[in-house]
Amino acid sequence: MDTQDRWNEVKHQLEGEPLTLSPKMSATLQSSGNGFLFILARYKFALKMMANRKNLKVLDLGCNDGLGDLMILQNCHCEQVIGVDFDKDAIRWANENLKQDKLSFVQGNFMGMDVFPRGGDCVVSLDVIEHIPVEQEDMYFQTVCRNLKDDGFAVIGTPNVTMVPYSSPWNKIAHINNYDQKRLYDAMSRYFENVFIFGMNDEVLHTGMYPMTCYIMALGCGKKRRIDGKPV
Repeated sequence: MDTQDRWNEVKHQLEGEPLTLSPKMSATLQSSGNGFLFILARYKFALKMMANRKNLKVLDLGCNDGLGDLMILQNCHCEQVIGVDFDKDAIRWANENLKQDKLSFVQGNFMGMDVFPRGGDCVVSLDVIEHIPVEQEDMYFQTVCRNLKDDGFAVIGTPNVTMVPYSSPWNKIAHINNYDQKRLYDAMSRYFENVFIFGMNDEVLHTGMYPMTCYIMALGCGKKRRIDGKPV
């Protein structure tokens, strides 16, 4: 059996149903293959935080087209994964193209939403908080916490403010609330007992050297029950 025959023997085992990318992800891949990989790398970090848990209930606030949620479902022991986004086109595409048991998508403004009234295990929210007006920050974090069990955790990701001078014109319009590592740490520490900050450059994750990191990832564990004397 030569090399061609061996390949013909196994290639059918490597083939599956074609997955059509959403318009947004198609544009990202066509304009910058690196940008496409960066998005997947951020979700990979999030799912690694879930690796040792079973029967997870996961909520993605600002899921866009839901591709990251499919990654979470495929790589973690999930009971339920729900993605929420206000973009009607993105959610329609996700519901039409990512049909899986235990995976669902909801269109709407997630602020103040009780998706898991009894609390979920993990809330993921990547590339979202920089779009939230400063005066709505507290409502954003309250929404994260109200959808978590006491032992749940949150993974929040945002571009580093040091990248603003190098960002695209549309990013400069859309990103109205930019963070550095200290500001993100301080904001999350109001709502979580333990906060861990990581930096990302491309797909490389590290600690330290925060002014030089392109992207900041924060892991919040042990949600606080009261903030400024008031229940969350």
